[in-house]
This record gives sequence, C-alpha cells and structure tokens, in this order.
Amino acid sequence: MYHDTLLKQLAAYRHNTLSVVVDVSEEMADIVPDGFNNNIRWHLGHVYLDQYDWLYHNINEESPVPKHYRELFGFGTKPADWKLSPPTLNELKTRLSDQAEHIAQHFGYRLDEELNSPTVLGMNTFAEILPRTFYHEGVHMGHIIALKKAVTAQTSAPSQA
Repeated sequence: MYHDTLLKQLAAYRHNTLSVVVDVSEEMADIVPDGFNNNIRWHLGHVYLDQYDWLYHNINEESPVPKHYRELFGFGTKPADWKLSPPTLNELKTRLSDQAEHIAQHFGYRLDEELNSPTVLGMNTFAEILPRTFYHEGVHMGHIIALKKAVTAQTSAPSQA
C-alpha cells in the first residue's frame, strides 16, 4: 500500500517541480545571477541525474542517464565550467517528466528489494531511497524558485546607464 503512496508522491513532486519552470525560457534558464553558482538548467539536470544515481548506485543495471550529464550536472559542477553544450530546456523537462513513469515501471514492483549494499546513508531498499530523492528535489525546487525571482528582478530592472 505504501508503495502506491511513494509512487504517487514521486509523480506529484515532479509535477510541482515542472510547474515551477513552465514559464522559464531558454535564456532565463541560463542566467546565473549574482550570489548564485548555478542556473535553472543546472538544477533541473542535477535533479534528474541525482534521482537515477541513487536508484542505480548499488545495482548492476545501466542507468538511462546520458554519460555526459555527470560532467554537466554532477555534484560540484557549475555552468561556468561547462565544456560541453547542455541539453535544451525542453529536453530536460521531457526527461524529468518521463523519469517518474520510468521509475514507477522499473522500480515500482521492486521497492522492497534489498540493495547489493546499503547506501552511504544506510538505506537498504528502493523504498528507503525514494523519500531521500523527494527531499533533494524539494531543496533544488527552492533554489529554482529563488533563481526565477532573481532572474526576473535582474532582467526587469531599469538600466543604470
């Protein structure tokens, strides 16, 4: 029963994240305002990468994440250091939207399956991992909201010429 709840929460949290960026343009997604290290595009890519990293970490299965995403969106990366072109905003939104369904289909029936070894935080099953990813996504959604406000203020401020 709680498995259905976890999968519904995954879909709901992802819907919330995507609803925050529905009005974000490609240009807005790339702005890194003063005081920030990353942009909206980075946060979306990072959420996508991180969720799969946690699920695929201790199993012998290939993650669906494109290999170059780690260079772009991995922990400690930032757009200022990108040497590769990032995916379009539409690609990221599509991947994020599809990810919830992929997880439901690929892991939904395996949520109580024991991992090969516990995660660094001591989580032993996919059902234990999912709530951690929800928390992580919420943190980054907060960053995206703050970035949207900062970008909007920066782009709508009158020029100081």
